[in-house]
Amino acid sequence: MPYIEINFNKIAENLDRAVEICKKRSVALTVVTKFFTSDPGLMRALSEKGVDSVADTNIANFAQKGFPAGLKKTLIKTSLSDIRTLPALAPERRPCRLFVSDEALLEAVEALPEDAKPQTVLAAEAGDLREGFYIEDIPSIAKRYRGARIAGVAANFGCLSGKMPDIPVIRRLWDAAAAMPRAEGDAPPIVSIGGTVAYCLLASGTLNGVISELRMGEGIFMGYDSSSGRPLEDFNQDAFTLYGEIIEIREKTIAPVEGAGHTAFGGKAAPRKTGLRRCAVLDFGLLGAPERELEPLDKAVETAGQTYDFTIADITESGENYKTGGFIPFRAMYAASARAFLNPYVKRYLIKR
Repeated sequence: MPYIEINFNKIAENLDRAVEICKKRSVALTVVTKFFTSDPGLMRALSEKGVDSVADTNIANFAQKGFPAGLKKTLIKTSLSDIRTLPALAPERRPCRLFVSDEALLEAVEALPEDAKPQTVLAAEAGDLREGFYIEDIPSIAKRYRGARIAGVAANFGCLSGKMPDIPVIRRLWDAAAAMPRAEGDAPPIVSIGGTVAYCLLASGTLNGVISELRMGEGIFMGYDSSSGRPLEDFNQDAFTLYGEIIEIREKTIAPVEGAGHTAFGGKAAPRKTGLRRCAVLDFGLLGAPERELEPLDKAVETAGQTYDFTIADITESGENYKTGGFIPFRAMYAASARAFLNPYVKRYLIKR
């Protein structure tokens, strides 16, 4: 059975670096845990490490058995049906904050019983073209929906369109937050920026005084910034390792198949290497982890294709004595790890050494 191993020490080292920068810049850190479905074991490890604020896109993940108490939970993808479920949830399972981007959702929040009403944060359209109110409309929206406990604004970068954060648009967010109505004694409005891409700007001092919260996931867990296409300096990139069990080893003559039809994914297959090759068939496929997001730890191994449930590894050049029933390990990147956590047939092992 395939399994994913999580080296928490490497994650903890990355977390320490992110926390250090956030403290230096007087910015709160919210750890985005959506890609590993807020796995309770990993969440407990984060809580023990001092993390007190987390964010997910699926409200059900906060209600998992074993999810640690006391964490500030933010739902960063909120639907109308999510809001309607809040009164039925136990208080400790409810998110503390909701990111909302439509007035119908604000109306639904206002209609909630007071004891089930979380804070809301207005998601802003800052150029990424995903979700959000127009920045110039935010002050008037906040004024109309005072019953929704609006605490600030948020924007996401480097996600759908690849829009990178820049100071002019972030200053507009800051100004919009400052123009929202506040009662005497209210805390200053939140200006929350999401995307590991913003970490580098924060570290450089560029965002000093114009944001109050950084939301970061990929950088902490993967040590990578996909928006810029490069790893973060001094961060670990190998905290997640996927192991595929070998269910067959056989030498096969690889050559283009004359008259071949389409593969399971559509399109025609083109062999990467031809001739007599030694192939290991592994017990996971695209539904477990996409091969483009996997890097064999044995540099002599090369993935040679996938179906939905099988992965073929070319082990011809490897000096390792692979056998049926053994495992081939891969460094799992973001999408591969996310798919593995979503697949109930991939086991999870948290390693704390």
